[in-house]
Amino acid sequence: MGVGSILWEFPSFLWQNLDAIGFLAVLTVLIFTGLLECFQQRSKARQNSELDSSQLPLLPLKSLSLYDGKQSPLTYCCVRGRIYDVSSSTNFQAGSSYSFLAGTDCTIALAKMSYDKALLNSLRFQDLQPEEWKALEGWIGYMDSKYSCVGRLEEYARFLDEHGINR
Repeated sequence: MGVGSILWEFPSFLWQNLDAIGFLAVLTVLIFTGLLECFQQRSKARQNSELDSSQLPLLPLKSLSLYDGKQSPLTYCCVRGRIYDVSSSTNFQAGSSYSFLAGTDCTIALAKMSYDKALLNSLRFQDLQPEEWKALEGWIGYMDSKYSCVGRLEEYARFLDEHGINR
């Protein structure tokens, strides 16, 4: 068997095993993508955890509403007083599944796990129950791993001060 016949047989080997080769290629891409996403989330969470939140700019609720992705190219979303730049997510763009959260404080809605739009921009933080505050911790962890924290909500900072809460 000469070199020419080995080369001639090689393509038929590929054709016979195309299903396995394709599966392995797709699996490799999925694993690589998953690892890349994991490293990016860890990096973003580390960046947000190293922030000195007292140095972040305060933004009033009225100004937050300007960052809805329509009036400004930037899209912000606020949870528990932390304002995140969610511009990179298609989920917050007009017509998308979370577009109603763009430019809002969604603390109360997320704490109650509700899609009720009446809960958006509610500043009745004192009405939250302990288990709802605990639910917000999960949301903060998620948001910290995905998006950059770019500011603090002025009304939430005032709430913390008025209630002597140090968070």
